[in-house]
Amino acid sequence: MRNFIAQQVIFLGITTLLFNVSCQDEKKESKQDAQTEWEEKSPKKKWDYTGVYQVTLPCVDCSGIIVKLHLNEDGSYRIVKNYNGNDDTPGEIKTETGKYQWSENDSLIILNNQKFRISDNVISWKDPEIARIKKDSSKTYSLRMISKDSIMK
Repeated sequence: MRNFIAQQVIFLGITTLLFNVSCQDEKKESKQDAQTEWEEKSPKKKWDYTGVYQVTLPCVDCSGIIVKLHLNEDGSYRIVKNYNGNDDTPGEIKTETGKYQWSENDSLIILNNQKFRISDNVISWKDPEIARIKKDSSKTYSLRMISKDSIMK
């Protein structure tokens, strides 16, 4: 009887060990599949994101801030902010240029420490850092592509 119980314990131990080894292989494969899937879905590879995007932001002391964002294939960008004038003051234009970077997992574009999420012909901009904007930290602004022409003018 002891011999039978010993055989059953050994059988269960080997079965459990084999089951655990096979599950670990599946986990490794699923991690690799997830990484490949993410790379295929990353905005950097999925969409043709270069071009000119535009949004009108609210403004405390003007009728609105028209923002045009130019993204170029070479990693350069240009943001033009046109502060529409009201009756008392004429409009003011501010321009910023530089190089954009992709976040570590290629899900966001980073311009001067501000993060933008890319999707098909739209860029989402959460809480833009503009001094004259009405602050609402829960608001996300969508810049829509207005031109595929990404040459900065």
